[in-house]
Amino acid sequence: MGCLGITLIGFILVCVVTAPTPRYVCLCILLFGSYASAPLTIVWLSGNTPAPGKRSLVLGFNGWGNLAGVIGSQLFRADYAPRYLPAFYASLGIIIVAWIGYASYRITLKLVNRRRAKILAGWTEEQIEMEKTDDVRYADKKYTFVYGL
Repeated sequence: MGCLGITLIGFILVCVVTAPTPRYVCLCILLFGSYASAPLTIVWLSGNTPAPGKRSLVLGFNGWGNLAGVIGSQLFRADYAPRYLPAFYASLGIIIVAWIGYASYRITLKLVNRRRAKILAGWTEEQIEMEKTDDVRYADKKYTFVYGL
């Protein structure tokens, strides 16, 4: 979320700044945030999805983000030159939606962790150990699994 915040700041600055050199610096800020957030997203999703089949599905769905090149080629048209404001506004909106999605995912995981901690608070050590080793619940469905925030 911090990296997307940097990207968001970069997009806002690119839309506001008009001089070429400072605008180029703003683009560098924008790219710093966007390039750092992609690998962190993959790590976050992988770490919170221990079941192999589910993990491959989640990471494959995350790979749809590579369609940004197709969308970008349609947004950044020559008739929007030299400032490309409509394209930057659309990209800014997409980043805001992504940030809201990350925040929602994090809040959801935090609430699930809190609920599981309450459930485990009343359990004995033997029950917790049994939960870790039995096959009643699998992978991230186990009450002992804690999501990484």
